[in-house]
Amino acid sequence: MDKKNITIVILLIALGVTIYFAFQNNQVSQQKSSVTNAIPPSQELKTAYEESSQRSAMADIAELSCFPTSRFDCGGGSCTPVAPATYFFVDYGTESGTYFRCDAKGCDPYPVEVNQSGEFTQFIPSQGQAMIFKVATGDVLGNKGEFVDIATLGTGAIVSTGKCEFKK
Repeated sequence: MDKKNITIVILLIALGVTIYFAFQNNQVSQQKSSVTNAIPPSQELKTAYEESSQRSAMADIAELSCFPTSRFDCGGGSCTPVAPATYFFVDYGTESGTYFRCDAKGCDPYPVEVNQSGEFTQFIPSQGQAMIFKVATGDVLGNKGEFVDIATLGTGAIVSTGKCEFKK
C-alpha cells in the first residue's frame, strides 16, 4: 500500500471513530429527534443551488446533483442540528472524478477516488482532505440517491444528509 492509500485508510478510520463516539451517548434520543429537530436549508442556499443547477459548467458535466435536507455539527460527545450550508455536484468516471462542495458563495472542486461497494458509491478526495461523500447508487434497498457527506473540522464532524438526482 502506498503512502496516499495508507493516509486515506487512517482518515476513514478516524472519521468512523469520531462519528461512533459522537452518536454513542445519545443514539436513541438522536434518532427520535433528528427528524423533528432538523433545521431546513435557507432560501439563499436553495436559490444558489437552483442557479448553479441551471447555469454552471460543473452542473452540466456532473452525474450527480445533490441537495441536503439536514446537517448536524458533532463534537464533544454530542451533535447539534444546524441549517445545511452546502450542496454538491459529482462528476465521476470508473476510478476518479471531481466532487464539488458548494455554498451560497460558490463551489470548490476536489479530485476524488471513486469506490463502489454494493449499492453504494463513495467519493474520497485524493489529495487527503478530511471528508467523504457516500451515495446510494443502486435501488435494491429503495434508497437510490440518498447521500451522507462527512467533513471533519478539528476533532469534530459535520454530517449532512439529503438526496441526489442522477443526471446521466
